[in-house]
Amino acid sequence: MQWAHLTAADLAEACKTTHATVVLPIGSLERHGDHLPLGTDALAVERTVLAAAEIESVVVLPTLYYTHVKEMKNSLGAIALETDLLMKMVENICDEASRNGFKRIILVNGHGGNRFWLPLMMMDFCDADKDYATFFLQLRGVGEPINPLRDSDVPEAHAGEMETSKLLHLYPELVKMDRLPARPGLPRDVPKLQAYTPIEWYSMYPDAYAGDAAPATAEKGAKAFEITVGAMAKAFAEIKADAHVLDHVARFSRAKRSPVS
Repeated sequence: MQWAHLTAADLAEACKTTHATVVLPIGSLERHGDHLPLGTDALAVERTVLAAAEIESVVVLPTLYYTHVKEMKNSLGAIALETDLLMKMVENICDEASRNGFKRIILVNGHGGNRFWLPLMMMDFCDADKDYATFFLQLRGVGEPINPLRDSDVPEAHAGEMETSKLLHLYPELVKMDRLPARPGLPRDVPKLQAYTPIEWYSMYPDAYAGDAAPATAEKGAKAFEITVGAMAKAFAEIKADAHVLDHVARFSRAKRSPVS
């Protein structure tokens, strides 16, 4: 059930039937080599969430395309929000979903760069007297590994074989396989440090292509999509049935006012 497609009365009924569970798919707008669309992450996570919601009923909010892609501003096509604005916006969306009755809010992330700020924001919620619980799902982290479907032995991190296969399955009209470079996306030779640096990934893959998309097929994408959708639906069911997290959210609010000795 898509929030934007429901009437007010439908939404009220959906809140009851889904155990007050709503999902916010989160993607990005950024370069994915020269063969995949800029909205790859958002397009893939949206279709996955909607398909999973057909299996395990939840309400799905409109997908968030504008996120954290600051390292990709060097390439044409990125829309990168300021971090404080982004976190406040997502918090505002969660607050509004709660005001409409939804107390289990699932944030499903389809973009690698979002995996840092989303958990931080959620931890801050513990100190903010929220009356709802948030749950974080990483699109690539649910379900059975899809690596056995791969034919390439080149490590895949961005716009590679499986990501391209999924887009060939979901949006074949948007994929430009004729624009693939002759060689796989291999890391550039850059100084290796033991310390984390924010430019490490971009400096290794300035074309935003990490992997080998040449063996990608729509058939592989369909299998991978089916695996991920099934696992996502299972995760939705677990969250809908959970009372533990909501109970602890209430405990956090009480402890903030009167800490437990």
